[in-house]
Amino acid sequence: MRRSAAALLLVVAACGSNSGAEAERSYAIGLEVEDDGERYRYVATDPVDIRVGDEVTFELDNTGTLIHDLQVVDPDGNRVGYAEPTAPGAVASVTVRFDGAGFFRLDCLVDDHLTEHEMQTFFEVTDPST
Repeated sequence: MRRSAAALLLVVAACGSNSGAEAERSYAIGLEVEDDGERYRYVATDPVDIRVGDEVTFELDNTGTLIHDLQVVDPDGNRVGYAEPTAPGAVASVTVRFDGAGFFRLDCLVDDHLTEHEMQTFFEVTDPST
């Protein structure tokens, strides 16, 4: 079953200075692109349950008709991951380690995709210890 990114609330955390520690879990989350209307979307193709300590590879499958990129932004507005612009039919990925809880977002910075077509998805990283 496909879910629209507008209805999808992902769960994720902030990258911290704890880069030497081993990730609690390391896995991939597939994302497809929908760009056939006024609003463009990332659609998760895998279950989403991101927790503090996870290392997640976002795999962007550009199933749309336009070029798209993927920026991962932390709760403070800082870029913590970026996948270069990807042509239709191509795949790109970015790996992010989440060392803190909070709300993040995925954005597309190509042309007016974010500003005019609202191509973003919000997600929260949870801390299972709290």
